[in-house]
Amino acid sequence: MKYELENGKIINIPDDEIKNLETKLGISKEEAIDTWLADEEYITDETVEELTEKAKKNRITATVHEAKAEKTEKKAKKPREKKENPLKRQIIDAIFAGLSENLPENVEINITNDEKYIDFVVDGMEFTVNLVQHRAKKSV
Repeated sequence: MKYELENGKIINIPDDEIKNLETKLGISKEEAIDTWLADEEYITDETVEELTEKAKKNRITATVHEAKAEKTEKKAKKPREKKENPLKRQIIDAIFAGLSENLPENVEINITNDEKYIDFVVDGMEFTVNLVQHRAKKSV
């Protein structure tokens, strides 16, 4: 369907689009044509223009969007500092010494973390000792 705008420009509007708008929205053919032209930005809807102008004057939408943008900015995280625990280090050293003395000589023993892990291999099988310090239980 050909439609002539107020400025004399002729637009070709697909008939199936007009029929779809009529049935989906339950509007007349003229309203469907106006809706299609507004959607395709050939014409502007006066109500939309008025509301946009009003929002620009109030600056409410800009303020809301700026506030949301400020909230979404993430602060740079500082690297986590590991606390030294001399007691755990002493325990790991004691376990290492005990394993070294009591296991056969061909066993590979390594401390992989000074306060947490001891890895060793016995007859081709790998083992790990994991030292975990538990928090004090809460009293009820």
